[in-house]
Amino acid sequence: MLTTYPAQSPKPGQQRDSAVGRAIWLDLVDPNDEERKQAAAALGADLPMRDQISAIELSSRVRVEDELLRINIPAFARADSGQGVLTPLGILLSPSLLVTLRYAESPAFDRLAKTAEETHPGTSVDAFVTLFESVAGSAADHMQELSAELSQLSRETFSDRVGHSGTLRGVLFQIGRIQRHVTQIRSALLGVQRGLSHLCDTAPKWISRQQLTRLQVALGDLKSLGEFDQQLDDKMQFLLDAALGFINNDQNDIMKVLTIVSVVTIPPMILAGIWGMNFKTIHEYDWPYGYVFALTMIVLSMLLPLAWFKWKKWF
Repeated sequence: MLTTYPAQSPKPGQQRDSAVGRAIWLDLVDPNDEERKQAAAALGADLPMRDQISAIELSSRVRVEDELLRINIPAFARADSGQGVLTPLGILLSPSLLVTLRYAESPAFDRLAKTAEETHPGTSVDAFVTLFESVAGSAADHMQELSAELSQLSRETFSDRVGHSGTLRGVLFQIGRIQRHVTQIRSALLGVQRGLSHLCDTAPKWISRQQLTRLQVALGDLKSLGEFDQQLDDKMQFLLDAALGFINNDQNDIMKVLTIVSVVTIPPMILAGIWGMNFKTIHEYDWPYGYVFALTMIVLSMLLPLAWFKWKKWF
């Protein structure tokens, strides 16, 4: 899909040749060949293929060719395939046109599109700078949502309500899901941060000082998110250790109950086995109260271990 954003139009248009000619930003999402040709013709340069954008070597991250800036981010947006695979992002910027080439939906671009409709960036460079500001803002919002989820999981983990043991398995699955999201955000931010850091050091002359300052501020925001990311990692590790600790305690309680049951039931089983033998020489058979004596001894053999465990406070 090809979406155009003209400088003064409040709403984007899709696949309109006249709009492509007036646009300052062309946003391509998993484009077909025709859309790639339209964007390449408007930019005056070839668009990279997906495998070229996905290259992980640092030398291919940022390149300046005359008045064309190319930035490749190998892992940026999560695909909707259900497997959580990160897709690449390609950015091509000239003084008159910004072209973004991506293969999945992204909250950062949704945020940028809304900003573009409200503020109408005057130039392609303004839209380019706003893109990185949107990336930093969207990542911060997502991390705050994950932090709130971790706080809720913390309350559930350290709860003493009935059925607490049954929730611990779900807590482990939730921690795994959050860990996967945090890892994906970290990978995306690392690619953006590397490209933006290199760009701030070797910015083209047609990027003004004010725009470069905004890029440096966005870079500082991305670096500060790295510290917040470390806090999330520490909190997740703590919750994981706590959940596993509670599960181990529950298993120990189960083993304690089984041990007590086995110790309590062994003596009466031994007595019942002895008095259940078919020998005529067992004297208790001839006692007038032999049956009552046997039942009393069996009950006492159960009560005495229970009293011992109670005295030792092992229950």
